Amino acid sequence: MPIAFKKTTKPVTRAKIAFLLVPVVIAMTACTESNELPPVADTRTSGDEQILNASGLMSDGQPVPPHRTSTLETSAELVSDGLIGGMTVAADGSIFTTDFGSHIYEISITGETTLFSGEFEDPSGNLMLADGDILQSEWTNNRIYRIAPDGTRSLFSDANLDGPVAIVRRPQGDFIVANSRGKFLARVPENGGDAEIVLQDERVTQPNGLTIDPDGNIYIADIDRGNVFRWTPDGTLTSVAELPGRGNAHNVYANGMLYVNKIWDHVVYIVDPETGAYGIVSGNGRPGYADGITGTATLEEPNAIALAPDGKSIYVNTHRGHMGRDKNARIVIRKLVRMDAQ
Repeated sequence: MPIAFKKTTKPVTRAKIAFLLVPVVIAMTACTESNELPPVADTRTSGDEQILNASGLMSDGQPVPPHRTSTLETSAELVSDGLIGGMTVAADGSIFTTDFGSHIYEISITGETTLFSGEFEDPSGNLMLADGDILQSEWTNNRIYRIAPDGTRSLFSDANLDGPVAIVRRPQGDFIVANSRGKFLARVPENGGDAEIVLQDERVTQPNGLTIDPDGNIYIADIDRGNVFRWTPDGTLTSVAELPGRGNAHNVYANGMLYVNKIWDHVVYIVDPETGAYGIVSGNGRPGYADGITGTATLEEPNAIALAPDGKSIYVNTHRGHMGRDKNARIVIRKLVRMDAQ
């Protein structure tokens, strides 16, 4: 049975939220609630009408690949003002989700939710490892912990980190961490220990989301300027695309393309990493929860994003959750499926 938690009164500022955004998700029980979260205040600038009036074309004039968006929801009540943080998915499809307080929840493929841990302070990005352990960054205290399947944790790294968020693992076994507050990427050895700064470039103003492709190229989502960068294994940094609007939350590499959440513009972009062409695959710039195909589906503050275990579906979490009949915020996952994929 789902468990309920008392809602915390700990304040969470918007500036703090911007740094704590992170990634991943799974298929769960379909949402049956008819009530919807009241839209948040419009945060777009007046020059962002191209987001609202997306033409269905990529920036190079080609059609946007068609996607279908559907809603998946658990019955778990969220604490910390109902704000959803980092997510990572296990091989069996279960998901581990943080809030912006101290909690990590384990959610089964049927939507059953249990409290996995409650001893963190502002847990942000996390990463599921092949052995079932989880790396969990702690944004406020500049730490990364390793959590065993039974919930016990050990310190993995706590030196030379500054606002750690997303984590990726490179083919050689070590880890790269986005440090949003410090404005750099850091390397952590395979078995943990002191981090070392490996990328600090004035073009990268707030690294937030990270994803990696099969060749070891790391893609950085900058939450400040809307840029998406490629950092190659030989250390070369290039700009792949500069997306309209504000607030790149997290990104994921899937089937040769990048998907990037724009949290404050309520859309998901698809980006061709080879040409830099981009287009909107879900959302229209206004907050909402409508399901449907590209051009009709709406989102509200999409935050974490990840490839599902089947390798075909993209999952996006809703940062502010969804209000049920009792007005408590619930975890919501939006599922994107590319309709022309084989």
